[in-house]
Amino acid sequence: MDDEKLDDDPALDPAAMLALLQREQDEIPRRLARGIPWIMLAWGIAWFCGFGMLWLIDGARPAFATPLPVSVISFIVLLVGAIAVSAIIGTRAGRGIRSTREAAFTGTVYGVTGSAGFFAMYIFAIALSFNGMDPNLEPIFFPTAMGILVALMYLVAGAIWRAIPSIVMGGAILVVSLVAPFLGYPNHYLVFAIAGGGVFFGGAISTALYTRGGRDGTAVR
Repeated sequence: MDDEKLDDDPALDPAAMLALLQREQDEIPRRLARGIPWIMLAWGIAWFCGFGMLWLIDGARPAFATPLPVSVISFIVLLVGAIAVSAIIGTRAGRGIRSTREAAFTGTVYGVTGSAGFFAMYIFAIALSFNGMDPNLEPIFFPTAMGILVALMYLVAGAIWRAIPSIVMGGAILVVSLVAPFLGYPNHYLVFAIAGGGVFFGGAISTALYTRGGRDGTAVR
């Protein structure tokens, strides 16, 4: 009789235990992803409003124009704000989750690579100016180089962590960054604002649907 009770105990059912283990494994990436919609939203706002402010320097003349210092400072503040939001949410999401030394090493190198890439881009721009680059090309070079670097970071992240959405976003940002310069100054800022910001807004929506699916028990694929 006792053996029959043990056999009927769902807690000891191998299939049920396997299903529970699978749900726990699926919950970890969903838990890590729950903050991503807010990160994507922060970057969407930074691109949309930041590049929009840069476009307003000359894009709406003669009806309206913002002073150059106001637009540049606004752009920098928005970018710093997005970086801060990403750091805070990323740190909170990782609490309580044990990481392997290999994963920690990969994440650290990836983060340092991004910072080093932006610094190298800035130095490269200075070198181009030193060698006679037309100052009128600087407003086109900087956002385009930044967009290409961001796109490559998303593509590399997708390759490392096998994240298809990251690869899609990286590809979309790369297309935006390559198309925008052809529209010239200042309309390229408008492309970065609307299309580039739209990529991040789309990422926020799709990730929110993914994490919502994890909470109500239905996976959104």
